[in-house]
Amino acid sequence: MPQLDFSTFLPQIFWLFISLSFLYIVLSRYALPRVSDVIEERKDIIAQDIDSAKEYSAESEKATEDLNLKLSEAKVSSQNLINKSLQDIKEDNEINKNILIKEINNEISEAEGEIKEKKETALDEISSISESLAIEILENLSVGKIDKGKIAALSKIDK
Repeated sequence: MPQLDFSTFLPQIFWLFISLSFLYIVLSRYALPRVSDVIEERKDIIAQDIDSAKEYSAESEKATEDLNLKLSEAKVSSQNLINKSLQDIKEDNEINKNILIKEINNEISEAEGEIKEKKETALDEISSISESLAIEILENLSVGKIDKGKIAALSKIDK
């Protein structure tokens, strides 16, 4: 095997050194700069993507804070509106209640007046009916002379 022949060993090392040097020069001048440029471009793109992601994250956090602020303002506003509406309803109900109480009290007073009138009328009718009934009974029994004044005085009912 010629590779193991020590007489040709030194020229093989020489050509190996030249081949490897040529390969190193070609790679270091042409291939490696291109690869390093691609790697550098990728690093730049990744850095830009990270920066834009941070910007978008900051924007989304700001938008979230604004949204939460508006949401809390809307909650406060709606709660105030609900409280105001409830207060208005309570006031309206109180006014309506007072009006109804006045109407009911007026109707009760009118009904009491009517009842009092009917009671007086009924008592007057009872007195006249009892007086005429007593006179008729006494006449039927023929007790004698009937004094209508005494019967009228007896038949009066205290009102």
